[in-house]
Amino acid sequence: MRKDFAVRAHDIPGRDDLEELTRNIKMRGIHTLAFSPAASIAAATHGGDDVSIGMANYVRRLFAANDIEIGTLSCYVNLIDPDLNARNRVIARFQRYLQLAPGFGTRIVATETGSVDPTFGFTKANFEQVPFETLLKTIAQLLPVAHEFGTFIALEPGVNHPLYSLARTGQLLAHFDNDPALKLIIDPVNLILSEKDDVEVVLHEAFERFSAQIVAVHLKDYVWTPDAPRLLKTVVPGTGRVNFRRLLEMAEQAQPFGIKCLDELPNGQLDETLKLPLLAPYRG
Repeated sequence: MRKDFAVRAHDIPGRDDLEELTRNIKMRGIHTLAFSPAASIAAATHGGDDVSIGMANYVRRLFAANDIEIGTLSCYVNLIDPDLNARNRVIARFQRYLQLAPGFGTRIVATETGSVDPTFGFTKANFEQVPFETLLKTIAQLLPVAHEFGTFIALEPGVNHPLYSLARTGQLLAHFDNDPALKLIIDPVNLILSEKDDVEVVLHEAFERFSAQIVAVHLKDYVWTPDAPRLLKTVVPGTGRVNFRRLLEMAEQAQPFGIKCLDELPNGQLDETLKLPLLAPYRG
């Protein structure tokens, strides 16, 4: 029985050409995607803003004919944008994605939670109460749409955002009484705040606390770059600080056949990663 993993569709050649993209996915033995219309079909969707049910159905049928599915529909937007007009626009966009997700063949719409800094550089200003309260207000506007269409809002915590820790994540879920439409994508590397932090400890704690809410895990390797805007830099697995095999095993053990996405591998890095022997059981 084949195990599985996911990749970001926009890490594969074929942007704005769905047929070419599909061929390139299939030839790499990939079956599950994190799919962002804004990244993979930007021209046809005007940067992800204009997505129709016809487009969703077409993408689903094309992929399904090649044994490919969309695991998560990516709608990465700034949910706490300080510009209220801009925030209202992204709320409307996310609501639209929640409606259309089943057309794409998934019920999961994924996003990080935004930033007070439009460049998304690391700032502890995101850790303050006001950005968190803004996030709560935004989520409250999204949940009724998720309930109506039977879809999930999947939030990805990270230190560059108001949902910056597992503790803060717990506060958000408690605020909404663990609403069944509110889910999580856990990237343990994105929760590293100190050079001493351990990604295995972070992932273990996430599953201990939120196993029922986790719908996907993002896996990557990194090097510590404290002077950079994100504190760290993603690298090809095996070339950084992470025991990538162990993370993969932990995710598989916690959620057999769960969505495990190889994250942030642009510019040919994905193809390097796909050559790793540890991924052989997950391909075919």
